[in-house]
Amino acid sequence: MKQELSPKADGSPEKPKKAQKNLYEPYETPSIAYNALRWFTIGIFAIVARVHLRNRHNVPKHGPYIIAANHLSWTDIPLVPLYLPGKVIYMAKEESFHGRFGWLVRFLGAFPVKRGEGDRHALKAANDLLKKGKVLIIFPEGTRSKTRTMAKGHAGLGMIALRANVPVIPVAIWGSENALKKFGTEITISYGEPMLLKPEGAKVTREDIDRSTDEVMKRIASMLPERYKGVYGEE
Repeated sequence: MKQELSPKADGSPEKPKKAQKNLYEPYETPSIAYNALRWFTIGIFAIVARVHLRNRHNVPKHGPYIIAANHLSWTDIPLVPLYLPGKVIYMAKEESFHGRFGWLVRFLGAFPVKRGEGDRHALKAANDLLKKGKVLIIFPEGTRSKTRTMAKGHAGLGMIALRANVPVIPVAIWGSENALKKFGTEITISYGEPMLLKPEGAKVTREDIDRSTDEVMKRIASMLPERYKGVYGEE
């Protein structure tokens, strides 16, 4: 059935509006393009930095699982998943989709999350994608650290992990704050053992969510050098 065109004030028909893209359905990046970009980026970092990987054997060969990492620099976004098997999906701040590089964020398979509020659309999207066997990357601090130390993790991580009932792989990265700034900088990415989070009772409570989020953040902090631990340094 053809869409009827409503007339303008001058009598000419208006053009039909383009259907808006559902950003909560991540773009399915073609494998050829994804792998080409991945190996190109690996080559770039091999030239400009020295990347050390620790305990990569802790990462499952297939999804579903969640990667939860600390966030020091924008370079964490490509570095954290760069050495993982297969494609990944990002949960990215909503503002990323409206800047100059919004197309790239979308191309890499990200979907938006509204910071500072309970974004039900984002939580549902994350749960649906994990049910499909995807690998989801979350930076629980919500944004990169200005102090270059860990900040308090947001509860969305615990909520998604508990509802989806999939393993969380804690990842600690450091040295990335100097990537592309200092030639030959040392970057370390440490992959922790999988964590399967469970609620205390039959239903998921707010206490379960906060406790689970803290457990993951503390595990990440335990893998970091002392100077990066931030709010988790005394625990």
